[in-house]
Amino acid sequence: MKSKKAEVEKSVFPINDNLRNIISPSGISYNSTHTEVGENYGKIYAITRYNPYRDYGWLAPLCNIEGTATTIEYRRTDPGKLIEIFNRSINEKKGEQGSLKNESDKQINQQEINDLKKMIERLAVQHEPVGYVNIMLHVQSDTVKGLNDRIKRVSSVVAVNGCNMTLLKKRQGQALRAIAPYGIPIADAEKIGQRNMPVATFFGGFPMAAPGINDEYGYYLGKTKDNHVVILDMWKRDADRVNSNWFITGIPGVGKSTFLKNLFTCEFAYGTRIIIFDPEEEYKDLTKHPDINGDIINASGGERGRINPLQIRKAAVVRKEDLDEGELFSDFYDYGEADTTSDMALYIQQLKTFFKLYFGKEEFTAGISATLEQNLIELYNEKNIHWDTDITTLKNTDYPIVSELYEKIKKKSEDPELSAYKRDNYEKLVDLLFSAGQGADSFLWNGPTTLESDADFVDLVISSLLEADDRVKRAQFYNIITWAWNELSKDRQQKVLFGVDEGYLVVDPDYPDLMKYIRNMSKRLRKYEGGLMFITHSVVDVLDPAVKRFGQAIIDSACYKFIMGTDGKNLKETQDLFTLSEKEVRILERKRRGQGILFAGSVRLTLDVDVCDKKLAMFGKAGGR
Repeated sequence: MKSKKAEVEKSVFPINDNLRNIISPSGISYNSTHTEVGENYGKIYAITRYNPYRDYGWLAPLCNIEGTATTIEYRRTDPGKLIEIFNRSINEKKGEQGSLKNESDKQINQQEINDLKKMIERLAVQHEPVGYVNIMLHVQSDTVKGLNDRIKRVSSVVAVNGCNMTLLKKRQGQALRAIAPYGIPIADAEKIGQRNMPVATFFGGFPMAAPGINDEYGYYLGKTKDNHVVILDMWKRDADRVNSNWFITGIPGVGKSTFLKNLFTCEFAYGTRIIIFDPEEEYKDLTKHPDINGDIINASGGERGRINPLQIRKAAVVRKEDLDEGELFSDFYDYGEADTTSDMALYIQQLKTFFKLYFGKEEFTAGISATLEQNLIELYNEKNIHWDTDITTLKNTDYPIVSELYEKIKKKSEDPELSAYKRDNYEKLVDLLFSAGQGADSFLWNGPTTLESDADFVDLVISSLLEADDRVKRAQFYNIITWAWNELSKDRQQKVLFGVDEGYLVVDPDYPDLMKYIRNMSKRLRKYEGGLMFITHSVVDVLDPAVKRFGQAIIDSACYKFIMGTDGKNLKETQDLFTLSEKEVRILERKRRGQGILFAGSVRLTLDVDVCDKKLAMFGKAGGR
């Protein structure tokens, strides 16, 4: 007859002896220097020093050491008591300064004083909760030699992460009871390792705070500093990932081009349409690769690159539902609320901006603006285009061209019945429009639009435009960007990315109109399954006081940010803008190629970009790889 015990064991799945030994070891013993739990030898250590420059996820390396059980305790405490302790410490260190002879010791002493002052500010001014953290490591192995070898490895991991660990001599039994699942913390064992720490620092360091990104429908971008993979889906939507906009910055040579080309190829493979504003011809090799077979268009005046500025296109209209708290329509539009549904009415406002950029703001007076608007309306009406016309039914050749506008205004300027004021405006307009209508700039704009492409990868090359006159350059940049918006918004089912590379080119403190338009695009793109990628060398340019409210909005609206190596004034601005830790600052200071700080919604991590050789071969050499 089978025993009752045998029947029970047979009725369930096989017993895992290793697991049983962990839950209920055969025996537990200890002495002053080590423990024995079942068949494992061990030693318990306390972390007694922490890296002062703790980064997000800083606890992860301490919690993922092979053969080591990590116990973490955090207890809230009275901030007033800590402030008293910090003040005493500051006074003591100030008293030590006079006896320090080495400059390095003086600097360390001063840094410690500054750190204590910062902590007091966080507690007294910012009212940040604070507590004591205590971390103990139970290193174990099934042999004494294996234990000693493992302790060496653990010590190395702890040291690399800027921490110290101390063996709890004569307290192994107390420590073992404290870390046991049933255990109650014992002050005598813990006081050796307990250190004060703000709540935000503690929880920000928790191993699960930012281990990596593993989106279900994403693609591989690289690894974190803790070797966690980053598999990103920029179209994922949740509480803090509400759009697909990017802001990418870093000095030349740190790998922005490689990162971008990798993003573009991955998105292309997933069916996303790519349009790139390419000032330096960096994307030509990738675009013409057989696996991409994209369309390279010279938007600086090439045969296929003309954009008729008088062709009505959809405007990047910001509606009431797009406004954030505190924002007004006046923040977006110079000409009143954009509450009209008339494409023609909205586009005439865009045309005013185009001509202001081209003429210069000094020349674009109220009289010039009114005269231009009147004649534009008349010209459209003569082409049978009215306020309520459905522009989707029109062909490129149905629209007026600049030479027709020039001739119309020139003819009116010769009317002897014009008042002196109107004649003056008309004659000025004739002079201002001549180059665009008949002169040297007419190759850019005088004719029906020829820039059309159904390709899924469109490279808008504008390199030859960089040497043009500033007024021509900024007007054509605006022309290209408004064309791009039309492409982005015409099909709400098609995912489209628009990359503005060398973003500093559209940052003009005297003419913030380009930045304003891009800001408006960033607000609206999520409604159209679109994403804006703004790439620049420096945040300093974007945050120039004249354009800051637009540049700041472009940065803030981007759910994804990749901050790569930088230095100097830009590093300081970047640190302040993104509230970087000292450790993150050092990462950027190193300017290591392919490394940067990645923001994805609320997730924040160090990313080492990883691109396979096959992809690198596709990218070409322009802009680096």
